[in-house]
Amino acid sequence: MLKFPAPFPASVFVCTHKRPDGSPKPCCADRGGAELRDELKQMSKDQGLETRVKIFTSGCLGACEQGVTAVSFPGNQLMLGIKREDLQKILDEVAG
Repeated sequence: MLKFPAPFPASVFVCTHKRPDGSPKPCCADRGGAELRDELKQMSKDQGLETRVKIFTSGCLGACEQGVTAVSFPGNQLMLGIKREDLQKILDEVAG
């Protein structure tokens, strides 16, 4: 295994997990997880933050009942029930 320091100081992983049709549990995919991830990624680029904040797709983070879920580093923040109006605050917090 090789280890290197990450080439960016902050990251956000947004859940885009899709449960099978008919599943009794909700999922982030059906609640717009991919769209929110894409919008957050575009906002990061538009604000010149793409070298400081990387936005990634995540699998299930275990809190789909609360809405779209994400986790950010550094800070180790689990964010539940993310909505479009939260995206700028997320960027501001992780970008420092």
